[in-house]
Amino acid sequence: MAQEGRKGGRGRRGKNKNKGRGRRRGRVITKILISGNFTIDVINGKEQIGGPPLYSGFAIAKLGGEPYVYSILGKDFNFKIPYFLKIYNIIENKNTVKFKHLFEGTQRKLILISKPEKKIKLNIKEDMFSGIIINPVCNEIDLSLIPSIPIALDIQGFIRNCVIGEEIKYTKTRLPQSNNYLAFHSNIEEFQNSELSVNLLFQIGFKELLISYDEQGFELYTRDNKKFFKADNIGNYRTGTGDVLIASYFFYRLKGLDYEKSALKAKKAVEDFSISGYQELLQLM
Repeated sequence: MAQEGRKGGRGRRGKNKNKGRGRRRGRVITKILISGNFTIDVINGKEQIGGPPLYSGFAIAKLGGEPYVYSILGKDFNFKIPYFLKIYNIIENKNTVKFKHLFEGTQRKLILISKPEKKIKLNIKEDMFSGIIINPVCNEIDLSLIPSIPIALDIQGFIRNCVIGEEIKYTKTRLPQSNNYLAFHSNIEEFQNSELSVNLLFQIGFKELLISYDEQGFELYTRDNKKFFKADNIGNYRTGTGDVLIASYFFYRLKGLDYEKSALKAKKAVEDFSISGYQELLQLM
């Protein structure tokens, strides 16, 4: 495990017309940094790895991109990080974010068991990446410094109360302004509890908003339009699908596709993941 402040990455520094991109056998590779924590998920008494770096990273790698991770890991983290994830920076701490999952029918409750004390500060080497996904799970990202590269942001970890020993509840939040925001993601429950609004998010700089309605699909808002993308073929696995959605959509937008084509392709990526992608992910771990 890398020490705090130690960073990885390949390629030359300095001016580069293909900022944040590398080449693999003549093909341009889109490099995306995922900032947010891995989790230890306790399900039916068994621990497994989870969190946005895992699910978003898998989606990006599956689509041909190169996912990098900026995260905090505790001494209690005993999992091997999958090979498809490249390490940008791992901050060492005593504890990893650990959740106990309780299921009641189709409803899930999360009980916070532990969390790190340190924060992720986004003073990154921006010329390494085409964009950054900001996706905390428990308020671990410091937004006092906003990167000047394209940003996709998931609201989930910014509105959780994160009290050890208690069920995760939602609180309202406010986000700083930035001209570099591209895409925003939230599920409908999180969005309603955040006390954010579509108009406010556009005012602070977001260009496109993705609001998920679980297995029903998601709605895409732009400044002059909105469209609902109905899920056609959803499988039984639902954990991490929001992370797959925002990562896939962001990847296609960075590749130059328009927002509607990006949404259609991201919808397909989520459906594939819910049907068979998680089993494929398990085989790679």
